[in-house]
Amino acid sequence: MFPALTSLSDHDIEVVVDTVTEWCSQHHCDIDSNRGQLALTTAVDALQSSPGRDALLHHLSEKLDEQ
Repeated sequence: MFPALTSLSDHDIEVVVDTVTEWCSQHHCDIDSNRGQLALTTAVDALQSSPGRDALLHHLSEKLDEQ
């Protein structure tokens, strides 16, 4: 479904999907939309520097709310 997730552990996938789902809900977009897919890609990329769910959500907001 989301190729960006294939390289992650089950735990990391859960963190990313939960975080992006929450972000999408806060920003009134669907995870399957272009904006949702951008959030998903950004979250996967950021996971290495922001491993916690709260830190990852904050990172998404910083990166994507600018756009």
